[in-house]
Amino acid sequence: MKINFLTFNPNEKSGSYRIWVRDLSLTLNEIEYDSKIFTSVKELILEKDTDVIILCKSAYVAASEVRKHFLKAKIGAINIPCNHIDETIDFVIVGSPEEYASMSLYENVFIYPLIERKFENIKIKKHLEKETLDFCFHGHCPHLFKFEPFLRHALEEFNKIKKVKLKIITGNKNFDWKRGRPDIDIEVFDYDENFVEIIKSCDIGLVPNVTDIRLFVQDIQKITSADFGLYDTDYFLRMKNKTNAGRAYVFYQLGVPVIHDMSPSSFELMSKTGYTICAHDSLSYIREFKKLSDCNIRNKIAESNKKMFEEYYDPHKHANKLIQKIRRIN
Repeated sequence: MKINFLTFNPNEKSGSYRIWVRDLSLTLNEIEYDSKIFTSVKELILEKDTDVIILCKSAYVAASEVRKHFLKAKIGAINIPCNHIDETIDFVIVGSPEEYASMSLYENVFIYPLIERKFENIKIKKHLEKETLDFCFHGHCPHLFKFEPFLRHALEEFNKIKKVKLKIITGNKNFDWKRGRPDIDIEVFDYDENFVEIIKSCDIGLVPNVTDIRLFVQDIQKITSADFGLYDTDYFLRMKNKTNAGRAYVFYQLGVPVIHDMSPSSFELMSKTGYTICAHDSLSYIREFKKLSDCNIRNKIAESNKKMFEEYYDPHKHANKLIQKIRRIN
């Protein structure tokens, strides 16, 4: 079976390309499928015997053109907008239950977790007792707004109990972060710097994905109705339809415990480890900070997370499942 990828932007800094194109193509070859990556339709059409064509985030707009040359091939797309309609696309690959539910315009939607191959076979961090507790965030800088207000406040308050430092790894080291920035010691790194070493120098991973919409709609909490099951103690959350656990995966792979937020993908991970480590408001974050201040607890969780991740997130197993689902498309 020949499975080829088309991308117009083979950018290693793009997680969509790195994980769902480069790494997935590598994995397919390792399990004895024939897979190549192409950067133009002109190159791709020379592979006349292609069975499956997967269009990267940068190339899904070329689906109709690709179909003209491959009438019998199955055409898939990665990371497309949930409101994009194209009848020439046979299946869509997504990274989470959140994105799966949002792709209701398509019949065949398959989850392939955002597993980073480059973090395989790396020894996990050994946690030691230390004076400063180092927190880590890695990801696209707009996610940092989601520190506001609860995570920001929790870090500032906990800093009065125990000295803390926040290490940020992002693609734009010079971003202007104002809303949500805690008044604590902060150090910022580029992705190109010693990523693994920076992550493993930290004690706790932070992966904020949700926004509390009371920041924008202040009176929403006042809308209550016992008849409709609406109470002033409800959660008020907003999240991207493409929300996923990919940033948490990296911490699991490298042995850094994560404090999850209330996004659905978080609960998938916690249900597999047996550890409920999550927060939303400031007090719940502070509770988890206190718990994870103990290096023995962090080591226990790190070992459990790594074992679970290797069992449930093996890229070869997930690639095989993906191919079987593609085969069943009529």
